[in-house]
Formats: sequence, C-alpha cells, structure tokens
Amino acid sequence: MPNTNPTKSSDADYHPAFLTGNLTRQWWIVAVAMILGALIGMGVSYLLPPTYQAAFTVTTSVNLASNPEINEFMVDSAIFHIGDLAISQNVIDKVIESEKNLGIDLTQADLIRISTIERQVTSTYIKIEWTDPQTAAQIANTWGTIFFAALRDGARQALIAAELTKTQTILQNCLAGVEPAAPAAGSCTTSKSDLEALLAQNAEKIATAQNLSLGLYPQLTVDAYQDAVVPDKPVRGERGWLMAAGAAIGFILALVLSEIVDSPKKNPAGE
Repeated sequence: MPNTNPTKSSDADYHPAFLTGNLTRQWWIVAVAMILGALIGMGVSYLLPPTYQAAFTVTTSVNLASNPEINEFMVDSAIFHIGDLAISQNVIDKVIESEKNLGIDLTQADLIRISTIERQVTSTYIKIEWTDPQTAAQIANTWGTIFFAALRDGARQALIAAELTKTQTILQNCLAGVEPAAPAAGSCTTSKSDLEALLAQNAEKIATAQNLSLGLYPQLTVDAYQDAVVPDKPVRGERGWLMAAGAAIGFILALVLSEIVDSPKKNPAGE
C-alpha cells in the first residue's frame, strides 16, 4: 500500500539556499560577513611583522673547451650540484657556529625553513627571509662566504686530482714499458719497485683530493660572489592573504547563516 502520510520533505528534496536563489535575497548577509572577515584579517596582519629577503650571489662557469667530452647536460648537473653543496652538512654546521658567535641561535631546520637556494644560468643565489632586514643580510652573507670558500677549496682540489691523475697515467705507462710522449712529462728511468711505490702513493693522493673536491669538475671555475645588501622593502607582507582568508571565511559563514535564516521558510510549523 502506498504511503499517503503527509510527512516532512525528505532529505532528497532539500536544496541549499545558494542553489535555489534565496541567497540573492540575503546578499547583505554575505556582504557584511565578507567585509567583517577582511577587516579582522587586516587587524591580525598588524600583529605580524613583514618578511624581508636578502640574497647572496655566487657566480661559476664551466670551461667546455678544455674537455670536449663535457656536454650541456653535464654542465647543468654541475651547476645544480653546486646548489646542493650550499646545504651540505659541513657548510650548514659552519653557518650555525658562525651565527651563534654573532648572537643568533639557529638550527639546521631553521636554516632550511628560512632559505631558498636558486639557480639562474651560472649564478647560484642563497636567499634568506627574516623579519629583520639587517639580520636577513647578515645570515645570507655568513652563509654565502662560507659556501664560496668551500667551493673555491673544492675546485682547487678537483684541479689537483686532475693533475695527479695525469701523473698516474704516466707512471702506469712507464710501468708497462711505454715512454711518455712529452719529454717534460718525465722519464721512465725509475726502477719497477720504485714505480710501484710511486703509483701507490699517488693513488692515495688522488683519493684524498677527489674526496675534498666535493664532486666538482676540474673544468669548473668559481668566479666571484656578491654580498647580500640590506633590503629596504619587505618581500612579502601577511596583510593581503590574511584579508583574503578572512573574506573567504566570512563567505562560508554567510552561507551557513543564510541556511539558518532560510530554514524556517523551508520547514514551516505543522509540516
């Protein structure tokens, strides 16, 4: 038998106010809620300091002519590797220690949070964001100079490893009875036992230099750096997004309030 009992409308018959058009009749609720939300967001923004950004720049280059086997992809990898070295443990530890001596206590997590390592062509930027412009520039310069010194030392060790490798090839040829093509490269007058000893000693030197080279190409040149300047304008303010967030929250609350106001009209007494 079909149900003829006049009960309330089912949930399937429910239509939100913003779909039925009732919300347009209550536009003032939406407008007031969004304005109030934006004003609250603006008020909160005055309690939050602006953020300043300072950038330290390191310029590098790769000499492709010295080694035809190096291609553009390898150059890109080398430049990206330089950026990775900026956050190497050795560099980070030195930055934390140096900043502590300057009165600023930072952790590794703090440095990662406030920094951005960015590459543009052959330049690597260490960008620091801080609420105080002088502190932002100080941290960027501390980090940058430590990083630059590490790169210069790594590049020097890469050159040493390359030269030692050439010497190793000559010694190996001598041991095999092959005279060096260039007289300046040396002669093979050393005894076999001495050659073997020289090969072993040179191999240790190569391993040490390669370990200290930080994985850099010997063709890489660490050209120069530019200190970070004290920023005079904030790079990001919190006011804009807080006002937008407040307006969005106000809009959502207006939808809820509109449903509450519209509810008695949808469900009159006695239904």
